[in-house]
Amino acid sequence: MLKPQPRINALNLPFWQGCNEGRLMIQYCGACRRHVFYPRVCCPFCREDGLQWVAASGRGKVLSHTTVRRTHHDGFNAEAPYVFAAIELEEGPCLYGQVPGAPTEGASLIGQPVLAAFVEHGPGQKIAAFRLV
Repeated sequence: MLKPQPRINALNLPFWQGCNEGRLMIQYCGACRRHVFYPRVCCPFCREDGLQWVAASGRGKVLSHTTVRRTHHDGFNAEAPYVFAAIELEEGPCLYGQVPGAPTEGASLIGQPVLAAFVEHGPGQKIAAFRLV
């Protein structure tokens, strides 16, 4: 069974194209000089419009994590158990994603450094994940 696919639209297209190209794309507000994620039409901090898409470093740290043993969709069953984490990018925004290869038992990953990786998610689409450094 296939995994549910992302809903790609004009607002988030640069993010998904970046994933397919191996680049983690986030938005940047030139007015208040802050990075933004998830994709938006205006800055959530200063309300200016005209956010620009920029390539993030992909470096971050684990803020929180859980081990998924029972998936929400049959398309993920082959991967379980797996670690799903909240990642704080060094640019500031928080993203969520799998941490392939992370221990699923007895280890706290909080504070551990990670680097963005891009994994196949379905036909023709990669998705951002994070690997422990």
